[in-house]
Amino acid sequence: MMSQWKDSTGIYPVKNIPTTDLVFGVPRPPRWWAKHPEHRKVFEKIRESIKTEGLKKPLKVKQTNKGLVVETGNQRLQALLDLGIPTAPCIIT
Repeated sequence: MMSQWKDSTGIYPVKNIPTTDLVFGVPRPPRWWAKHPEHRKVFEKIRESIKTEGLKKPLKVKQTNKGLVVETGNQRLQALLDLGIPTAPCIIT
């Protein structure tokens, strides 16, 4: 479990949030995936990586009037949901 995340901009606390409490910043309807098969392949690699190695980088989320909206990591969130993983490490910006 991650307690903090460090990148080139600083060190941030990480909070584990139920995946069902997160809102997609960029929702992808099924017809979008059908029109972009190359993105589907990337998504499948992300999902397989999370399945075998776990999530390596927290999602970045922002508190809005819609709830906790994912700013970075929408495909990782979808993979977590597909895999039935109940929580996601998040940085709240």
